[in-house]
Amino acid sequence: MIANNVQVKGGEIDLLVVDRGVRVAVEVRTRIGGDDPVDAADHAKRAHVATLARQVGATRVDVVGIRLDRNGVDVHWVPAT
Repeated sequence: MIANNVQVKGGEIDLLVVDRGVRVAVEVRTRIGGDDPVDAADHAKRAHVATLARQVGATRVDVVGIRLDRNGVDVHWVPAT
């Protein structure tokens, strides 16, 4: 991980990481119970994060969904395709 809560013109990048030499902006969504939080990062949100990511040299946008419920924590990572 390079940084978290990166402020850029027009918004914030939740996480900035390097994965196998590639700089990646990560959008993190957390929900208590209910549906998969990854679904909250729709196409428009991902496009917005991609615009922000270019400002810091990230060439990929991944989404991580974290769902908390009485059974524990479920983490769902969706790398960009």
